[in-house]
Amino acid sequence: MAQVANITIQQQPERYFVSIRKNIHFFNEYADFLGKSIHTLLPMIEQNNTYPSSGLTVCFHNMELENLDVEVGYVVASQLEINGDVLLTKQPSRSIVLAIDRGPYEKQDPTLEALMQWINNHGYEMDGGIYYHYLNGEEQDVEEYLTQMYIPIVKSI
Repeated sequence: MAQVANITIQQQPERYFVSIRKNIHFFNEYADFLGKSIHTLLPMIEQNNTYPSSGLTVCFHNMELENLDVEVGYVVASQLEINGDVLLTKQPSRSIVLAIDRGPYEKQDPTLEALMQWINNHGYEMDGGIYYHYLNGEEQDVEEYLTQMYIPIVKSI
């Protein structure tokens, strides 16, 4: 629907990200991959006697929809015991540029384009994937979905 907050730059603290990463065909596999990842990760976090420190976060490491490198996960406060295809990554403290979008997921392109334009206009470069942090669930009206979109950045040389 629309960008609902000004684009800002923030310093993200060091943190752990528990996730599953896979190359998929977006239109054929995304919904199934997302569901299976959530149903694998949440019980694993619970088995470690802890809770997620964030809502669901999805990182798109490329934009090739027929061979999309996507990672689905949650921020956690400490290291976890993991198994199977689950990854635990210690993300360093880093600068990010972010905006919040409200509305249907399929209408988020203008907010993403605004983030990319901001990066170009302010002398930065992307330093990682494009993250979508879902701030609320899907139990409310689709027009009320809130998504924090952010991209790690570094100053251009």
